[in-house]
Amino acid sequence: MTELIKIVTTQDPDLLDIRFWPTDICNFNCAYCFPGSVTNKLRYPKNIDTVIKNFRLLFDSYIQKHNKTKFKINIVGGGEPTLWPHFAQFCKEIKEQHEVHIQLTTNGSRTVRWFTDNTQDVDEVVLSYHHKDADIDNFIAVGDYLFERGTDVTALVLMDALNWSGCVEAVEVMKQQSKHKWIIQAKEVVDAPGHDISSYSQDQLDYLQQSLKRIPDSEWVISNIHRFRIHESVAMYDNDSVIPATPNKYIVDKANYFKGWKCNVAIENLVITHDGSVTGSCQEQVFKDSNINMFSEDFEERFNKENFSLDTIICPRDCCACQPDTHITKWQS
Repeated sequence: MTELIKIVTTQDPDLLDIRFWPTDICNFNCAYCFPGSVTNKLRYPKNIDTVIKNFRLLFDSYIQKHNKTKFKINIVGGGEPTLWPHFAQFCKEIKEQHEVHIQLTTNGSRTVRWFTDNTQDVDEVVLSYHHKDADIDNFIAVGDYLFERGTDVTALVLMDALNWSGCVEAVEVMKQQSKHKWIIQAKEVVDAPGHDISSYSQDQLDYLQQSLKRIPDSEWVISNIHRFRIHESVAMYDNDSVIPATPNKYIVDKANYFKGWKCNVAIENLVITHDGSVTGSCQEQVFKDSNINMFSEDFEERFNKENFSLDTIICPRDCCACQPDTHITKWQS
């Protein structure tokens, strides 16, 4: 039996990918949301000018130390990011001094009017569909509006094994009722007991194996081919075979167990949590000073060259549960 020994990302080496959780407030109550999310205690950072200044300092350090020239910020949850009052201001001002691509990952509960007024500086939107709380009519209306506007939009349907039929039905309703053929993708849930990869039947796993359930017509695909990265990484095995990996390959194959591996998370993919902590996407510390905080007034003072020492980390997690994390460059140590 062959053994996976290394994963190499296909992410542009000039790019730093950042997931930013601006708030822990949410208007949904999903059983499978990750531990520590939606505490409704920290709310959101109010010192928006300081937050933007600190992001710019972070960018400049990555430019100097790791030759990063482009930055992608996925404004995402642990809360619902569109509930952050400073959302539109952040998106506008963070692009003024650096090359920044902004992705919004949202539950799609806001109205079309809100998206019209607040997302002009957003490059890409992932509408995350949660079957128990979502208003599918509003969800579809938002998807159609964004597609008409020319924004890259994907509906990501969270496929809960315990409520499978409702999730499949939602995929079909989107196909039939939307005016435009924006992307629909089915995504496995892997974080919560009863809502994890082991809970799926073989038929359900087969459904997830082909995660894309709809793409736009061929003319749109050809004219927007630059938006697609079909393979997120390359998997290398001990028999010298090399296989390109689609987004959900490692999770569906149950090959997402990397404890003890070396990982380039600090160089490829950061997370800034709703308390301002800067970590790897696995929430491991990446700076020598663990008190460095993106929301604090003393960020510039603490964040100096000595503390900015980024090396590979040894993966501490039994399971890599987030799909993008599985594609970070890593290898058996």
